[in-house]
Amino acid sequence: MLWFVQFSVQEYRPKKGKRFVFKILRKNFLYAVFSLIVTIGIFSYLLSHVSLGEVFDLIRGADRRGVAMFLVLSIAMSVFRTWRYLLCLRTSGYVPPSSSLFLVVIVRNFFSDLLPARLGTLIYVYIVTSRLGVPFSAAASSFSLSFLFDMVALAPMIALAALATWGSTGISPVILVSAGCALMAITVAVLCALPWMFSIGGRILGQLSLFPAARRSKWQAAWEKAEQDVRDVRSTGIYDRLMTLSILVRVAKYGSLYVFLFALIGPKGYGFAQLNVPRVFLGLCSSELAASLPISGIAGFGAYEGAWALVFELLGFPADIAKLTSVSHHLFTQIYGYSLGALALMILMIPFFKHDQLLDRQTYPVGSRGLFYTRVLASVVLTALILMAIYHLS
Repeated sequence: MLWFVQFSVQEYRPKKGKRFVFKILRKNFLYAVFSLIVTIGIFSYLLSHVSLGEVFDLIRGADRRGVAMFLVLSIAMSVFRTWRYLLCLRTSGYVPPSSSLFLVVIVRNFFSDLLPARLGTLIYVYIVTSRLGVPFSAAASSFSLSFLFDMVALAPMIALAALATWGSTGISPVILVSAGCALMAITVAVLCALPWMFSIGGRILGQLSLFPAARRSKWQAAWEKAEQDVRDVRSTGIYDRLMTLSILVRVAKYGSLYVFLFALIGPKGYGFAQLNVPRVFLGLCSSELAASLPISGIAGFGAYEGAWALVFELLGFPADIAKLTSVSHHLFTQIYGYSLGALALMILMIPFFKHDQLLDRQTYPVGSRGLFYTRVLASVVLTALILMAIYHLS
């Protein structure tokens, strides 16, 4: 945001620039105030029913097996997400080091929760272009495709969970199934129209007379190249692979949140048998959605806890458990994500990881489907074996 304000001052005429900057600052100030009010309001309500001492006691007493499984699934999610980005970039002709891209994904996860509507995930595009030498077009196309496939993978999972809990919760299954189908339809439509959207975006940027012609031309060329990169990915026929990895990303993500919920309330007598997977999944999705809205509180705090407490009560969990886990679960996972993300960001700032020049575009073979799915199966089996070992041997 500071870069955007500075850019605006440089590009606009003084009078217009000052007025524009003032509007930006006022808008962000009002948003910050509103977010603070949301956060304070929801936390005041929750902490009137549970104490901070209870929150910290719940975290300290968490089942170690559940915490260990949470860490394994969290890492697996980042591995599958890195794999998906690498597949998109490889098809576009660029292969940055896998270790560096994995660190970028960890940082992306960190920034994801800092800004509303998951705008923080755009940090991926910035770091990949500025540190790994990937052109903007390839970074933008890989980001867009990964984001859309994330949504496509989530939609049927919501619909299936709603069908599995039909009539057993206080939430209308018709609404949930309809929401899942609508999300699927909208996302698939956007996915099909993505090349056209990049093309239109490039044309709009090329006609912005407020900016110098050379800069407009450069922007338009980059967006047109991103359009071509998306078409290249589509033409290689790897959408099934992107979908497979996206499903694994979602399963690992919500699986990690699920097992950490078990870690928290397992010592209170809740086993996996009492934690109905579809019901918990719907509760987790609702909380994630609330934290992703523009009206959510600071770093998602407030809206996440409020949605969690409300939805988990509707799903049949005791009110005290719903309120207590809403704070303790989000607090631990956020501290974990921020700590890991900050460490990854510091490592990426080491000069060794910086590519001063853009990577050369090359033609890489897509590889056989058989080999890809063999690797996927091996990864899933290995993850499952580790989880089983942790659960039974710890």
